Amino acid sequence: MIQSKKIVITSITSGHNLPKRLYALDISRGIAALSVVLWHWQHFAYIGNSTSQGFIRVDQPAYKLLCLFYEKGNMGVEYFFLLSGFIFFWRYRDSIRENKTTAWEFAVERFSRLYPLHFITLIAVAILQFLYISRENIPFVYPFNDIFHFFLNIFFASNWGFEKGYSFNAPVCSVSIEVLLYGVFYLTTLLRQGGGIFCLSVSVSSFILNNFFVQHYIFRGLAMFFLGGLVFYLAILLSDKHKKLKKLVYILAFFSWTCVIINFYTIDLSNMILDIWVQGRVFLFGFTSYILFPLTILCLILIEIDTGARLLRHLSWIGDITYSSYLLHFPLQIVFSLAVSFKIIDVKFYLNPVYLLFYFSLLIPLSYIAFVKLERPIQKTLRIKLLPKKYS
Repeated sequence: MIQSKKIVITSITSGHNLPKRLYALDISRGIAALSVVLWHWQHFAYIGNSTSQGFIRVDQPAYKLLCLFYEKGNMGVEYFFLLSGFIFFWRYRDSIRENKTTAWEFAVERFSRLYPLHFITLIAVAILQFLYISRENIPFVYPFNDIFHFFLNIFFASNWGFEKGYSFNAPVCSVSIEVLLYGVFYLTTLLRQGGGIFCLSVSVSSFILNNFFVQHYIFRGLAMFFLGGLVFYLAILLSDKHKKLKKLVYILAFFSWTCVIINFYTIDLSNMILDIWVQGRVFLFGFTSYILFPLTILCLILIEIDTGARLLRHLSWIGDITYSSYLLHFPLQIVFSLAVSFKIIDVKFYLNPVYLLFYFSLLIPLSYIAFVKLERPIQKTLRIKLLPKKYS
């Protein structure tokens, strides 16, 4: 719980007496998860692992209002990586350097947070895909649902380079990369690396590698995670001083989001950029990842430090359902697709806004129930059993 501005600033700069959470960041992460869910709405138009030829993106429900999410909701994954980088530098940097958090404690805390729901949804998707394939003779969206890929998923290795493609509950591939990032973070921090210049160097070099040489999720993850570390150091710099710089951050963030809104809802600025520069795709990705998202996170941190943002506590449930909504949305999609297979609902149901509302009216409560009844109690039990001295 955030008690005062002073405590929050101390938490960020020293790593001690950390508040339980920064509500604005948690809520933004929940919104990012739901953005990915909306982007995946197109799955309902898939035949096998590609969209049907008759699929028209702009025909999706409330497209004019939700076009930002239908077109670019997948960028929420970059936001996850970036935010994770900030949070881990904020919460673990000092405790690892001072040997207050051992490798075992770090691993148990990450395992207990991520693995239980991952395992449950993996089994659920395996069963649901079996039922779907038995009726349709093809898998729903993600094709590689064999024993080999099942074991990759069991060990969180579904996107480490051993895979043939997306498999089972494929959205977890970003979590698979996060697991690797946690290991890199722990080792670099233990070796007393990870300063601001280090973070910037790793981020930029990984960005260049991913966009111009070897495209792989691990480089995207490294670029964003260590950029989040840089945001951590910028938050330290700006947290209690440099009022003019704070104002500049707010202005730049407002201007950046204004450009995004204009681009998607009035004038397509992206096409103008693409006409000017052949590498416009890389430029746009760089704008989102290196300007828009870092400025957004900095603004949310600074506003919460300055105001306490106590009203945001009432919206904290949005942050609580981040992981569960991210892992549950694909199994729920298979359930809807089975309903199509059994002719309970029409094959074109996904074009009806009523079904969009119905889908989210199921997903959000299910996600909250999963958090309260599964994630939190299992996490607590595992930590008490595996780290009795710290959690008993």
